[in-house]
Amino acid sequence: MASVKELKSIDLNSFTIIGTGISVLIAILMSILITIGIGIISPENFAISIYVIPTIIVGSFICGIYQYFSDGLFFNFLSKKFRNINVAFDNDSLVKVSTTETATIIATITLIQVLLIYLVSVLILPLIINATIQTLMFGGQQLMAYSLYQFLLILSQPITIIMLIFGSFIITFVFVLIGAYIYNLIASKGRAITLKLSKENEMTAIDSIDILNFAIAFTIIGGVLSLIFGIIMVISGANVMTLITNVCGGVVYGFIAAALTAAAYNLLAPKIGKLKIELIDL
Repeated sequence: MASVKELKSIDLNSFTIIGTGISVLIAILMSILITIGIGIISPENFAISIYVIPTIIVGSFICGIYQYFSDGLFFNFLSKKFRNINVAFDNDSLVKVSTTETATIIATITLIQVLLIYLVSVLILPLIINATIQTLMFGGQQLMAYSLYQFLLILSQPITIIMLIFGSFIITFVFVLIGAYIYNLIASKGRAITLKLSKENEMTAIDSIDILNFAIAFTIIGGVLSLIFGIIMVISGANVMTLITNVCGGVVYGFIAAALTAAAYNLLAPKIGKLKIELIDL
């Protein structure tokens, strides 16, 4: 018999630390692979490519801290304003996730992040672009300067701002809603994500994640969402090869990203701290 629980809050400390840790670990792996790839394809640039590694790692560290802390902060705030996400567990298997509530909260967090990024870009981006335009003009690159000027005009148009803001919310809402429905279908067929949980005071700690089930679930979700996106692109004028490439890319990326994330979590959780969430019995 499945037990239904309400996801009340996320522990900001543990969420930021483990999320950033996973991002940095994956960034290290990716930067090494990129460097090796550059070394194989272009050996003369191998020494230069090594300098890319610290840039990627430091960038992932800084972005990870911001992303996970702010996402957790916004979630805890919104969980007091909206209907909370409900989850159902059968032993350690996550057999169901509430769909509309999940999509609403994640889409709202995305909307807030887009607004913040846009506000920052409004202050900083014009300064950078104007400086670049001046440099190009002095360098005789009038055509490039004019193109950048046109880009700045488009960016500042009200219709662009409206599309950016509402588009980010609507697209995220629809795709998360579909993804949650797909997950519930997958879980009902015996492929639910398995989490090993334990109680720590008033919080529930995630001790480990079953890598295979986690990867399979996100592979299917990624494949279906990529198929939907690919069909939209074909209707918009793209060729069928774009659809096939999109679906294959979604499946491969979904599996690799999910497997790496779960493996990194299992490796790091005992060392830097497990993710803690507040689950309330309903």
